[in-house]
This record gives sequence, C-alpha cells and structure tokens, in this order.
Amino acid sequence: MGHISIKVGIVEDNALLRSSLATSLAGKDCKVVFTSAAAIEAIDHIEKSSIDVLLADVHLGGELNGIDVSLVWQKAHPEIGVVYLTSYEDPRTAIGSGWPEVAKNSLYLVKDSITDGSEVLKAIKTVAENKGSDRITKSGPLAALSDKQMETLRLLAEGKSNREIARVRGITEQSVAISVNRISKALGIPSQLEKNQRVHLARVFLQSD
Repeated sequence: MGHISIKVGIVEDNALLRSSLATSLAGKDCKVVFTSAAAIEAIDHIEKSSIDVLLADVHLGGELNGIDVSLVWQKAHPEIGVVYLTSYEDPRTAIGSGWPEVAKNSLYLVKDSITDGSEVLKAIKTVAENKGSDRITKSGPLAALSDKQMETLRLLAEGKSNREIARVRGITEQSVAISVNRISKALGIPSQLEKNQRVHLARVFLQSD
C-alpha cells in the first residue's frame, strides 16, 4: 500500500504479546488504531474506530473468541481483512466445537511458526490487499479427524470413561470404543493396550491445546 499506513486493530488477551505487537507494528507501514484484551471491548470499537485489518487471537479466555469478534466486525465492515494469530494449529481445539466459519479475506497464523515478526506484517499486508482466504487450511496431527471424532478425543482427554463419553454424545459405549480405535488408527497410535492407548491419545490432544 506504499506510504499509506494500514490501520490495524489488535485483540489479544496476553498483555505482554499485545504490547509487543503494537510496538513492533508501529511505523512499519501500519498504524495501530486500538488494542483490546477482550472480545466485548474489541466489538465496542466497531462504532468508534476505523481499521483496515483486524489482528485477532483466536482464544480470548471468554465466551466469545477471536473468530466471533472477526465475524461481527466484518458484518459491520465487510471491507476489512482479518489475521488470526493463535497457538492452535487446529482451531477446533481452541474454540471447543466443529470446524469454524471464518472471516472472508483472512489468514490463520500459528504463533510457533513466527520467527521474527515479519510473518505478521506480511500477513497484514496480504489481507490489506484483499488477498486473504475464506477458509483455514487443515494442518497438524488432528487435521484428519472429523468433528465428532474431535469431540470424542476432547472428552477422552478430560479423563472421561467410554460410558461417560457415550452419555455426553448420545451414543453407545460400543460406538465410543470403535471411534477411539479409529481415532488411534488415524493418528498412528498403537491400540494393543487400552490404557496406554488412551494416555497417548490424551497427550496428542493436549499437546495441540
């Protein structure tokens, strides 16, 4: 966008990271219009702030997540781009539900993939030029799992038994056992010993959390 500053709004619940992002972006073809720690605070800026790009953490520690915030913002201002900045390769582990609808003209950045911050600036410029996407590319060890399998895995990682999982999901214990074995196969985890199998499955989920 040449010498024209890209107006950016930041939604990040980690105070140190929020401050670091604002500082690092200032003067690099960007103007930080607002920073918010919570979803509601960011939504309140819709009527009083003008931005080109929303930089949003996915997991904000409340009922609303960063994807919710971005959709509300884009409904009011369809022209904005969105960059999701998150610790989660698979967004389902962050929001606790199925594969989400995301904002149009958006990009999904995993924090572990960021080395020097230039990746964030590049993503911001990409969506500012309307070159983002309307979907998240599935990646990571859990990408092959269906939403129902993810729910089973989440409940297993919480320490629930097959009986408890069956009750929550409204299916039989046998169906849960079959699902657990299929999840293990999809993740390449041996199923010889049920106890070890469940420990390995829980570890895979929690490492993605």
